[in-house]
Parts: sequence; structure tokens; C-alpha cells
Amino acid sequence: MLVLIAACCQPLRGADAPPAAEDKPAETSAAERPAGDLADSQRQIAEKYERLEQILLRMSELTAGADPRRAALLKKAVAESKQRMIGVQLKSLVDLLAKDQLSPAIEGQESVDADLHELLELLLTENRSKRIESEKARIRQYLKQLNEIINRQKDLQARTSGGAGQDRSLSQEQGELGGRTGGLAEKIRRNEEAEAEPGGEDDEPPKTEPDNTDGEQPEGLPQDAAPGAAQPGDGTGEKSPSQGGSAKTPAESPPRQPGDGPAQPPSTPSSQPRGNSGQQPGDPPQPGNGHPARQRLEDARRRMEEAGKRLEQAEREGAAGEQEEAIRQLQQAKAELEDILRQLREEEIEQMLVALEARLVQMLHLQREVHEGTQRLDKASSGGLSHEQEIEAGRLSSREAEIVAEADKTLLLLREDATAVAFPEALAQARDDMRQVAGRLAAAKTDPITLSLEEEIIAALEDMVDAVRKAIEDAEQRRSESASGGGGAAQPPPLVDLLSELQMIRALQMRVNARTDRYAGMITGSQAESAELLEALRKLADRQERIYQVTRDLETGRNR
Repeated sequence: MLVLIAACCQPLRGADAPPAAEDKPAETSAAERPAGDLADSQRQIAEKYERLEQILLRMSELTAGADPRRAALLKKAVAESKQRMIGVQLKSLVDLLAKDQLSPAIEGQESVDADLHELLELLLTENRSKRIESEKARIRQYLKQLNEIINRQKDLQARTSGGAGQDRSLSQEQGELGGRTGGLAEKIRRNEEAEAEPGGEDDEPPKTEPDNTDGEQPEGLPQDAAPGAAQPGDGTGEKSPSQGGSAKTPAESPPRQPGDGPAQPPSTPSSQPRGNSGQQPGDPPQPGNGHPARQRLEDARRRMEEAGKRLEQAEREGAAGEQEEAIRQLQQAKAELEDILRQLREEEIEQMLVALEARLVQMLHLQREVHEGTQRLDKASSGGLSHEQEIEAGRLSSREAEIVAEADKTLLLLREDATAVAFPEALAQARDDMRQVAGRLAAAKTDPITLSLEEEIIAALEDMVDAVRKAIEDAEQRRSESASGGGGAAQPPPLVDLLSELQMIRALQMRVNARTDRYAGMITGSQAESAELLEALRKLADRQERIYQVTRDLETGRNR
């Protein structure tokens, strides 16, 4: 799939590229080809691209059940292609070249080449999603080990300040903890900074080593060298998860898929050891020196080493000061890792929101088509449905069943996240109404009850699309504030904020109220007697109970 897009891009890029010196004769002869030959080549590219769109649609259908995220991404790519009119542009280039209009043809080629690269970046975000999951798992493991180190260091500092224990024993414990800290710093360097080195495999995340809980030095380090200490000649790549986790801006309608830009080239390795680059322990990490958390850990290790030496000399007061500074550096390293985890979460949210919006917009479009068809049948069936109209109602029922299947797949995306409670409930209730509509249409019931259900489904989908688009704007704003140095929330953000959840609950309650009033108007007498109406009231009571449960979960923070 990606190869096909690259194949479409390459001829366009080469069309106006300056020829290399050694290939000048061959390039010149190619440039002097008749316009008809160029038009034929351009026509082949247009035909390849037309087949590519068909392949993307087919792949989205085949992967919808097993991998709804990938299916949504492929559908989004096709929608983006249609919006940019890439196929139309390619065909117009054929006409321009056939008429020997080379100057506008070159301008058109540059435009479609840029569009193709945007589409390629969109499809590449699938790999980025998998890398985000891997990065998050690694960061969580680093934080788990770091929290254990912080707790042990605080215990050592308390015993040192309180006069408990023997100096030699405390020094030995401090040395072991320093080795463990250096081991964690080395693990971060290998896993995170190695990705920025030339020849690294970006698509395959580094393997994670087991914890060095016994304080032993990592394999491969000299026995007389402190674990994690910088060695002369080590390369220090600039890429960190926080840098690699940047996201592109989503589009307004239809949304753009956030993606990761091309990796930045690694910085030139310094000829001096990393630990002797002029940065003093405790100073903020300097850009270009590697992963910020790793630098903090190495500063903490050096403080631990100094504290161990002072304990050997029975200088407890000086050792306690070094230990306190080590704790400060460890806590700053923890803050760096938590910030990276938050940025990864925000990028993941943005990608999920865009995929969610694409699915909701598609369902809304299909539901409006079904509603329009139902309205036509209702107007034409004043004296009862004909056989042909019953067949058409069956077709509409099948179309509604397709929307139900799409809603089920969308619910999987929401339940994977598990931070939203009102949003999944709103979609689940709309899905239940869709099933009811499909059943009524299958029975050729195009009466006002069916029409009102369809209208409620459309209103619910519109509310959800608006909520998702607002959530995308909020995600963009958070990313902009973070990029401008404004910082971010301490905790990773949920998929949608609390206000949007409350607004969704309000909309759900208003629909229950409206449906209650409608059912009340159908009751003739003191209570309902129709079996169909009684069943509808029972379902409405269940819906009211679910709204209450969602509100309670939101109040207690069960989803956080």
C-alpha cells in the first residue's frame, strides 16, 4: 500500500528535479521526449492511483472486524484523498501534457506531489500508534524502578541524618543504590537515545531488560566504572519520546489524522565524555546532551557516589546534603518521565479522536440517508405500502443494520480507552435505537414512531461529533501550550473532559424526557395497555437507570 503511494510520488518528484552531472545525457534525452509519451506515463500513474483507492477501501472492509482502528485509518485516507481530489488532479495532468501545456502541468505535479506526501504521512501514523504503546510501556517501567530508588534513597537519607546504622554499612548501601541508579540511566540511554543514532530501527522498539534489583552493574561495563557513567566517544542522539511524540494538527472537517513527523537527525557526538561537558551536577539538562531523565539520573548517581565517600569518612552531615540533592535530582527525573508519558497520552488521544470522528461522521451520513428514504416511503404510503415499497423498506433495514455494525466497532474504540463514561453510553443508546429502527423497517413500519427514532439517532450522532471536535480542539490547545513552555496537566488527560461528559449526560436525559412525553401522549386511559408500548416503557426505564449509573460513575471518578 505504502509502496504504491511512493511509486506515484517518485515520477512526479523526478519530473522537475535537476539532473545529476553523471546522468546528464540520459536525463536530457528523457526531457526531450514528446509530450504524448509524458502523457502516457502520467496516465499510468493516474490508473495506479485509482487502483490504490480501491485497494484501500477493500482493506478497510476486510480489517473492520479484527482491527477497527486500522479500518478507520484507511477510510480516513480515502476520504482525505477525495477531499484533496488527488485522482482528479492526476487525470487533469494527463490532459495538460497531451495538449503540451508543460508549465501548468509542472505546477499541478508539484501540488499533487505534496498531497500524496500528506496522504503517505497519514497512513504512516498506524506505525506511530504501535510505537506509542511501546514507549508508554517502557516509560511506566522506568517510573516503577525510579519510585523504588527514590523510596530507598529517602530511607538512607533519614538514617544518615538520624545517626542510625554504621557508616560503612550505609556507605555500602549507598554504593549499591548508586549502581542501580546508573543501571537505569544506562537502560534509558540504550532504549531511547539509541533510536536517534544512524542505522537504528525506528519501527522496532528496543527490548526492555529486567530490573537490576540487586544493585549489580549492567553487563558490558568495566568493573571500575560506575554504572551509567558517560564514556568518551559515546554518541548522544537528540531524539526522546517527548520529541518523537509530536503530533500533526488535525483537520476541521473531515479531520486530519495526527502523525509523527520525520525523525530529527542525531546530534554530532562530542569528543569529550558526556559527564564532562561543562555541565555541573544539579544544573538543568542542556539540549543535545541526551534524554533529560537520563541526565538527571546520572547527576543523582554522582551525588550518591559522593555521599558514599563522605560516609566512609564518617562525614554524615556532608553525606546527608549529597543525599538530599540526589533525591531532588531523582524527583526531577521522575517529573521528566511523567511529562513524556503525558505527551504520549495526548498524542494517543488525538489519534483516537480523529479515528472516532471519522466513524461518527460516516454513521451520521448513512443515518441521514436512511431517514430520507424512510420519509419518502412514509409520504408515499398513505394507503399502505406496495410490494416494491416493502422491498425498499427492507433495503433501508439492511442499511440500518450496517450502521449498527459500525456503531459496535466504534464502541470498541471507546472501551479500549476506558476514560470516558457518558460518551460510550450515548453511543450505546443510539445503537439500541438503530437496532429498533432496523427491526421496524424490516417489518415495513415507516410510521412516525420510526421517523422519530431516526431523528433522535441523528441528533445523538450530531452531539457526539460536536463533542469529539471540541475534544480535538482541546487536544490541539494542550499541545500548543506544552510546545510554548506552558507545561501540562500532572495527570494524563482523559479522552474527553468533564464538561463534555456532563453535557452528554444532559443530552441523554433530555432525550429520555422527550420520549417519556411522547409515550404519555400515546396512553389512552389511566395506564398503558399496548404490549408494544409497555415494552417501550420498560426499555425507557432501563435507559434512565443507565444514565443514573453513568452519572454516579462520573461523580465518584470511577473512570479516572
